Amino acid sequence: MRRPSGDRELRVRVRLFGVLRTAAKREDIEVDLEERASVRQLVSGLVKAIARDEFEMSLIDADLRDTRPNALIMVSGTEISALNGLDTALKDGDEVAFLPVAHGGSVRHTLLWNSGSVALSAR
Repeated sequence: MRRPSGDRELRVRVRLFGVLRTAAKREDIEVDLEERASVRQLVSGLVKAIARDEFEMSLIDADLRDTRPNALIMVSGTEISALNGLDTALKDGDEVAFLPVAHGGSVRHTLLWNSGSVALSAR
């Protein structure tokens, strides 16, 4: 994604993992954004740049129109909830990783105590 020349820009590297990588059909992408862009603006631009419905549906919760139920987003190694959420400002050279969140069904987990050790069993 390129901005018109003359605008101040920043460049971030986006890394996609798991189902997001599969849906996007790519592992990483360098994105040029306007100076003072946020993670929210990056997400919007990324969806447009990749232009694959499967990617958008995998990344953005349809009911909430929010990425957070579906993806853990890290900016240069820090999860965005520890920063300013989707309004986290990006800096030139940041690496933004999108890691899909696994959603489970109705599996019941039981802790089994065996000789002082703990094992997790799914039933």
